[in-house]
Amino acid sequence: MNDVLLNLPSWTITRVAGLAGYYSLFIGVMLGIVHGMPNVKGKWKKRSYAWHARMQAAGLFLSIAHVMILSIDTYSPFTWGQLLLPFSYPENRIVYGMGSMALYGLLFILLTTDFKSLLSRRIWLIFHMAAYPVFFLALVHGLIAGTDTNNPFVFWSYLGTATALVLITFIRVGTEGIAPKRRSTSIS
Repeated sequence: MNDVLLNLPSWTITRVAGLAGYYSLFIGVMLGIVHGMPNVKGKWKKRSYAWHARMQAAGLFLSIAHVMILSIDTYSPFTWGQLLLPFSYPENRIVYGMGSMALYGLLFILLTTDFKSLLSRRIWLIFHMAAYPVFFLALVHGLIAGTDTNNPFVFWSYLGTATALVLITFIRVGTEGIAPKRRSTSIS
């Protein structure tokens, strides 16, 4: 079994898992913002929440796969201690640590959501807003530590996802307090 694992194209798999985890995180955060928009109602609200949760879980799963595969990779070997303890890898300590913190942050957000009923809404919302720094930690980690950043598609997709997240956040904040108008039921 060890021979099978060691002969996998681990460097390719870990890169794909890292990118897929990042894009899943992006989609999940975007859908979370859309879910909170005042004009999103009914089945669209339920669907946006369901896909938000799925994409965040997929992002966590893929990010964990990214880390686990790095533990067997021979191209860029990491020890378990370096993978699990943020800022402990001797090279690019800050950037690799940011990736670790993004993973732990995503895990924290998902766990606190699972225990949402035990928290006040205000505390849960504060915890949930950690999705913004988690996303940007993952973005910077990918931009600087990612070996695919020199690929124009990957580079521009990083910038595009960051821009889209900022824009949808401004739209969401701009719609705060705006409720859809109700039809008048009075007869004149």
